[in-house]
Amino acid sequence: MGRALLPKNGLRQETLDYLRVAQEFIDAARRTENVSDLELLIEQVAYDLGFDFYALIHHVDHRAAHRAASIRLENYPASWVEKFLEHKLYSWDPIHMASYATNLAFAWSDVPDMINLSKKHKDVLKMATREGLGDGITVPANLPGEANGSCSFAVRAGKNLPRQHLNAVHLIGSVAFNSAREIAMKTACAPSSGNSVHLSPRQLDCAILAGQGKSDWEIATILGIAEDTVSQHLDTARERYGVARRVQMVIRAVHDGKIALTDLL
Repeated sequence: MGRALLPKNGLRQETLDYLRVAQEFIDAARRTENVSDLELLIEQVAYDLGFDFYALIHHVDHRAAHRAASIRLENYPASWVEKFLEHKLYSWDPIHMASYATNLAFAWSDVPDMINLSKKHKDVLKMATREGLGDGITVPANLPGEANGSCSFAVRAGKNLPRQHLNAVHLIGSVAFNSAREIAMKTACAPSSGNSVHLSPRQLDCAILAGQGKSDWEIATILGIAEDTVSQHLDTARERYGVARRVQMVIRAVHDGKIALTDLL
């Protein structure tokens, strides 16, 4: 018996075309080295799939967050973005809330079936509609130890959602967020083109020993100084690099040439 053919009601050419669009985006995103080029790719693929808006963001207060530590790429209506940030609506955004309950892409119109909507949640949705946002699809991006995020594609109010592209959007959104993360991490770890961060000789001594995995007490014993002084030196070095963790500070110092990898062995 010969190999069975796909039934006539099987995969449509349209579906195959949009999966091709997704694969082309994935291939291009993996070669992208800066945020501007990635944003152009996202804007183009949103248009190709029939969407009007996109938003690739960390769910944080972007007015307070350090630029290198948070991701925010979007072309939502400016009036909506202003209200969203001004009134801190991210704390009550039901789309964000729903994205914490699943790892799969979902349509915004399905959110009432995913979580219980309070009056504040419903108010946020009504405000978004008044500002021109219609239905959309969101891909959650939740990684342990990092701020939650998502990649969303939406249509303008009154326009039908191209729900048939949900699987393609899931692939595209996941790759887009991961690409943005990698670019942001490379930027954060890259040597500064401006004034170099200054670390004192004692701060460098503490950083090298911390990079070797030694505790504050061990560093204090080796250098013959107080343990509190070690903590202060390391915290100062971390703050000067504008990072949250000591290991990030050590990595930045290595990239700056202040610490050699051989020093950490």
